[in-house]
Amino acid sequence: MTKAFLDDFEVMRAYDRSEDFYRLEKELLSCIGEGKRAEAKERLNKIVEMICEIAGEERADRDVSFYYIIISALVARILLKPKFTVERTVAFNITCMRIVERKFDTDAIQDLTNDMVEFFIHVLQGRKNPDLPHPVVNELIEYIDASIEANLTVARLAEHFNISTSHLSRIFREHTGLTLIDYINMRKIEESQYFLRNTDLKISTIAEQFSFCNQSYFTRTFKKYTGMTPKQFRERKEIDYFSFALPAGGGA
Repeated sequence: MTKAFLDDFEVMRAYDRSEDFYRLEKELLSCIGEGKRAEAKERLNKIVEMICEIAGEERADRDVSFYYIIISALVARILLKPKFTVERTVAFNITCMRIVERKFDTDAIQDLTNDMVEFFIHVLQGRKNPDLPHPVVNELIEYIDASIEANLTVARLAEHFNISTSHLSRIFREHTGLTLIDYINMRKIEESQYFLRNTDLKISTIAEQFSFCNQSYFTRTFKKYTGMTPKQFRERKEIDYFSFALPAGGGA
């Protein structure tokens, strides 16, 4: 055991790009914290290449999987912990370990960069509290985001807020530039992506989880906003996640 550790230590000492490695890691954490997806993925890919260079072909996947867990812990401690509860931070770490474990079992560990960065940024950013001029619209958005897996309809939302469906639809569109149905569906599709990429759940199960009436409607809605089917998104790991942002401080 001691000899193996010392051998590994000697490999790292002989590696002449150690400073580049830690510079890239620092930049990676900064990019994740700022929500810069493309830049974060670029740096994590370079780090993975370095790990493979150090590890050699036989140990590459194992060492890369260990690093994904290490970087998940760094993201949790440095970026998440100041914003979230200890319980949520621990849950994030456990989820990351399970994602890595699933990918390691399928020999796809080195293809995990895209999903890990997207997951990091998704959890870190969460849904920012809306800051639109109409307080009811802000409350409505927060309610939808908190209940995104529920069977949300305009009628049920209007009843919850004690407002007519026509008035609720009108003020929402005035201040967001979107219909209520579009917003609800886009949020459902946005959230469903993480289950498609990071779990083995059947597409029909994910559709049911997000209260789509059936898998066919889920597929049509998913394709409307992303340009591809849920199956295509799950299989094409290089495709970025669909995301959108509400207007800041005013409507369309």
